[in-house]
Amino acid sequence: MDRTELESFMDNLYEIGCVKFGEFYLSTGLKTPVYFDLRLIVSHPKVLQQAGRLIKQIIEQNNINFDIICGVPYGAFAVATSLSIQTNKPMVFKRKEIKDYGCKKMVEGVYKAGDSCLLIEDVVVYGTSINETSQTLREYKLNVTHAISILDREQGGCQLVQDNQINFYSILKASDILKHLVNRGKISQAKMDETIDFLNKNVFKASQSSISFTKPVVNEL
Repeated sequence: MDRTELESFMDNLYEIGCVKFGEFYLSTGLKTPVYFDLRLIVSHPKVLQQAGRLIKQIIEQNNINFDIICGVPYGAFAVATSLSIQTNKPMVFKRKEIKDYGCKKMVEGVYKAGDSCLLIEDVVVYGTSINETSQTLREYKLNVTHAISILDREQGGCQLVQDNQINFYSILKASDILKHLVNRGKISQAKMDETIDFLNKNVFKASQSSISFTKPVVNEL
């Protein structure tokens, strides 16, 4: 991965307010001293393009083959769109729920049984959103074997996603950006140590999950 662009990307994430320190609550109810608000990227086209370029580099470096792209609802939609434009690959999206009108589908867009679908996520905490999205896509007979996130909070999500037979990659880990901010003089060493200690003490174990995910569907055209 291009180190210069990666460092520029981390600088930009901090400058536009994507990295916040204080007291915040995650969707799981966990109170956290750091919050990565990557939904803000949608309002910054240059940063959005950077995210697409860095994901594209991960795809090329790991020889990831795919037919279509799906952003995990809803935070990753814009990044998935940026990647779609840069790779000239079609995109689909998953609804939160089926509407009682129209075609009544959970997966919108053009696709066919057997297509390989690359999942894009913004932030991974425990990997639940990736796994739930992959389950729906597999019910529509799409192959889901790879997922790429902008940031991994390093709280067990990577392992839980991999346990669901999905290869997981991320542009950044939480520790990467925290170390970078220390080097840039944006936060203190003490703040970084405190935050990493919190993340390490709140790692999710696969055995804690109450969600049962389906195995990949054997595709039949």
